Amino acid sequence: MKSSDQADSGGDWRVQLQDMRTISAMRAGSPHPDEVERLSDRALRAAALNPDHSEAARAAAAEALRARRLSAEPWRVRVPSFLSGRDLEKGDALFWGWPRKLRGALAALAALALAGGGALSLGPAALSGAVLGVGVAALTFWIIALVLRPKPARVCVVRPALDAARAPLRRAIAGELRPYGHVVSLAHGAEGLVVKCAADYRARALELGNRVGLNLVNMGTRRETVALSANAAWRPLVLNLLLDSSDAIVVDLSDGGSWALAAIQAEGVAQRCVFVALWGRLEEAETALRAAGLSQRVFPYAPDGEMQRRSQFRAAMLEAMRATHAAGA
Repeated sequence: MKSSDQADSGGDWRVQLQDMRTISAMRAGSPHPDEVERLSDRALRAAALNPDHSEAARAAAAEALRARRLSAEPWRVRVPSFLSGRDLEKGDALFWGWPRKLRGALAALAALALAGGGALSLGPAALSGAVLGVGVAALTFWIIALVLRPKPARVCVVRPALDAARAPLRRAIAGELRPYGHVVSLAHGAEGLVVKCAADYRARALELGNRVGLNLVNMGTRRETVALSANAAWRPLVLNLLLDSSDAIVVDLSDGGSWALAAIQAEGVAQRCVFVALWGRLEEAETALRAAGLSQRVFPYAPDGEMQRRSQFRAAMLEAMRATHAAGA
């Protein structure tokens, strides 16, 4: 799944990402030919696609690409996954197995011991201190286990425009998707962290690759790890960034379709998607999916966020991740 630009950068996506910069001379009107000619091949592809540049500047960059007889392949960057195909051989145990149970046990032990130590504070000091010590140790190990989690999946959630689905979807994210790892939602409107320029784009992409930083964020929220949106000009690039960089893509069809469905089909990533819809909107969602020529199942979730047909949903999530890593092999 690497682009030729990513290969040309030595495989370092951070190096390639720096090419997506706004060049002041290309913001308005036609740039001087020297401003275009001095760009590297990778930077030229990025300049031709950068919405911050004027239409004339993007056209000049595209013309320079043709003059160099370079491929018309669009510039795009992929943030590498923290998973591999071999990790997925463990199946659901990778996300729902003993590491998750251990983290839960440590959290419960810490809460009980700290509460017990406080309750015993009027009793023998040695006993109270010992119980509090156990609580502090359990809390410390719990924090370490969360912060250093080595194999979180990156799950993109394409949110619907339907306001009625907002709260139920967030409950579904908290209960059904957060155990997989880092959940990055993308809304059509201006919500959350809004990408409006090249600097925003680079910052959001770098955040996706910060495993420890996102693990820390997950400790402090029960919602999605990162909530993203973009203005109209940057939305296609942000969507492609997430489609390319996610282990699985969850598409909510609660509004009777999805604003991203055409792009998903055009990019050929439907096999990496799991489609869901709010309970009561299932029929409209299935109709929209069939109208798009896709035969996959739509999984309903209840208003409290509980996923119906949970075992089949988890199996579909694994299949989507395996399709991602088979394509990237």
